[in-house]
Amino acid sequence: MSGNADTLKLLFPIPLGGKFEQALEADAAILDAAQASADQLLVEIYPDGSHNLLLDWEQTCGLLPVDGEPLQSRREKVISKLRELGDIKAPFFVALAASMGYQITIEHLTPFMAGWNYAGDRIGPDDIWWVWQITILDKPAYAFRAGQSAAGETLGWSPAGAALEALFNDLKPADVLLYFIYP
Repeated sequence: MSGNADTLKLLFPIPLGGKFEQALEADAAILDAAQASADQLLVEIYPDGSHNLLLDWEQTCGLLPVDGEPLQSRREKVISKLRELGDIKAPFFVALAASMGYQITIEHLTPFMAGWNYAGDRIGPDDIWWVWQITILDKPAYAFRAGQSAAGETLGWSPAGAALEALFNDLKPADVLLYFIYP
């Protein structure tokens, strides 16, 4: 008897025999198959051990398997693509902006630190570590001007840059504040 059959027998207050035991064995076989499937799923949910779901991983990553390509190579390509997608840092945003037709620079702001900075360097607060200053170089923008702008308006705004700002704010790491500049 399987482990699930023994467990199911313990649910009954009296011993069963005959057809009841055969029915119990059939139910236990179904539970054994379900448990084996669940155990296999624990292996399949990670691409480095995936076999049956590898095609799904490839489709998720936008990869096409090559005919005759070994399983190990396919797994490595999926893992490489996932690492590429998960590495959302400044170069990712620069490349994304370039693919959308924008030329930008990203500067990681840091506080003024003795021994690192010099006289004339920017002085920033201690909590500025998590601020990225994004300069959009090639799009026309409106700058805040006294007498022409109203209180509460942003200091710089670009109709083309507004879409990029919205996209970047959706994709940015949670611990980063984006600060956009339109020169």
